[in-house]
Amino acid sequence: MDIIETAKNIEKAMTALGEEGKLVKELVKAKARTAADYDRDLAVAIITLRDLGTPVSIAEKLAKGKVFEALYKKMIAEESLKAHYSRMSQLKTQLEGLRSINKYLSVMDSSLKC
Repeated sequence: MDIIETAKNIEKAMTALGEEGKLVKELVKAKARTAADYDRDLAVAIITLRDLGTPVSIAEKLAKGKVFEALYKKMIAEESLKAHYSRMSQLKTQLEGLRSINKYLSVMDSSLKC
């Protein structure tokens, strides 16, 4: 790997990190929205079951079965955000490695010119 190739790879990693950074806001909003939707749907399902005379001891368990899709969406949003943070961490690590290589190559290039 030479200095120019390393510099190009650093630029690519920085661009990718920037793109990932732009996604954070939307993923956080999606997580919050799906969590709120799940909580609302669960509450409505519990109240509906209780109004129908379902015993309190089993109303929540039955309600969870009725709102499984909202729970699924909530879990997907949470895991998507976790995967996003993991991707950003990987890109940061890659960028640090490339910068170290670039520094080493710069030192080697300087010593060869002497």
